[in-house]
Amino acid sequence: MRKAVNADFKSMLRESKDITSTCRWAKVKENFRSDPRYKAMKHEERETIFNEYIVELKSAEQEAEQAAKAKVDEQAKLKERERETRKRKEREEQEMERVKMKIRRKEAVSSYQALLVEMIKDPKASWTESKPKLEKDPQGRARNPDLGQGDAEKLFRDHVKDLYERRVRDFRALLSEVITPEVAARTTDEGKTAINSWSEAKGLLRSDLRYNKLASKDRESIWRRYADDLTRKLRQSDTKEKEKDKPDTDGKQLRSSDPPRRR
Repeated sequence: MRKAVNADFKSMLRESKDITSTCRWAKVKENFRSDPRYKAMKHEERETIFNEYIVELKSAEQEAEQAAKAKVDEQAKLKERERETRKRKEREEQEMERVKMKIRRKEAVSSYQALLVEMIKDPKASWTESKPKLEKDPQGRARNPDLGQGDAEKLFRDHVKDLYERRVRDFRALLSEVITPEVAARTTDEGKTAINSWSEAKGLLRSDLRYNKLASKDRESIWRRYADDLTRKLRQSDTKEKEKDKPDTDGKQLRSSDPPRRR
């Protein structure tokens, strides 16, 4: 019976919407005086049961707060995981896009360089005159959007520079093939040779296509450097030959310094 009375008293307290964990018995007991469950409880036990109920309320509130906090924490962790996942996905997509752009640019550069090889044969070609012709390419290789700003002009200038350097290399190869030390040693009645007279050198070189491909303004200066280098080598070689042919006097000097024999 006592347990039943206690249970009924707590049920009465639970039914009240005004009781919170901060309430005091002295402040709320007047609200229950007319309730039979209040009257059924002994006077000295009412506040004790009420305090027990307050403890239960506080415990329930703490549990609710902990559960709410745990839920908030879990939601925060979930959002953080989602944010990290999104960031990782964005990074992967950006990296993939960078790789694709790099591949597309490499292909665009390769295609444009092939166009330059097809159309630009003269190292003296100018960018201003060549650009409209290149842009008429039916494959659109000069207007490829994957070419960076300024790439087309830079690649053009690199191409004509390479053309020029290739012709210079070919001309130097021609010089070394035609103007050999033996040829350089031949002298005309006027004292001209292939390494001291550009007119003499031209006569030997003019028939070769490599001579005609190089701009006339560059031929003589490159020949001059080659001739100076060959002249220096011939002098060094001549000096070494003379040193070989020079008589050895060291032995004679040693013999003249020998002490006289006794008679």
